Amino acid sequence: MLSDVLEQIAETLRTDIGATLAADGIDVEIEPRLVMTPSEALVLDVYPGAPARDSEAAAFGDISGFYVVTVRARANVNDAGEAQDILRDMIDDQHDLSVAAALDSSLLNGYATQVVVDPDAFSGLLEFTGPMVGCTWRVLVGAAVS
Repeated sequence: MLSDVLEQIAETLRTDIGATLAADGIDVEIEPRLVMTPSEALVLDVYPGAPARDSEAAAFGDISGFYVVTVRARANVNDAGEAQDILRDMIDDQHDLSVAAALDSSLLNGYATQVVVDPDAFSGLLEFTGPMVGCTWRVLVGAAVS
């Protein structure tokens, strides 16, 4: 189930954010796993968070609570201005590139009962090795139980 959730989050980001960037001629790598060595200057990877579950939201039929997923966006700083502009747009809830807006409106093709981007666990702009800059979102996913 978790691998399906990660794949559906990545697919949602490909459809909403990847397509918008592609229309502007910007290539992005979007994967449902950690990407150690990005193939593109811009990468979004999706992987289980730490901790991987949030038991506060546990309910009948869901003894472990919500899945906790990290969505991480990183951009190569060879063009620092463009990289920061794209990342800024990804954190703007009113922009077409908003990660939170793309995920908050999705039930992941039936794999989720609820998807919430935790506003209190957003990282802001971080520096990664590479050299890359980026940010992370903590996403809570209530898995659909059949």
